[in-house]
Amino acid sequence: MPLYQYEVLNGKSPVEIIEIEETWDASPTQFHPLTNEPIKRIISSPSLTLRHSTRTEKTSLSKENLEKHGFARFQKNSDGTGYDRADG
Repeated sequence: MPLYQYEVLNGKSPVEIIEIEETWDASPTQFHPLTNEPIKRIISSPSLTLRHSTRTEKTSLSKENLEKHGFARFQKNSDGTGYDRADG
């Protein structure tokens, strides 16, 4: 589920920003889930993680696990024009 940022509209400085996980098609939340203060969804740049380095991700992307689930691994070929099977 996407993580959305909200600004707490309580007039305090500095502005408080909270994050709420919601389905993509949900209407924006209007009140802080803990304090019941009014909030508004703000536009922010996405946060992308491009390296899968956690232990769980490494395990799920391991050669053995991918093969167990019927996936083939590919790697870029030496001349950079396409991909070859990584396991032969």
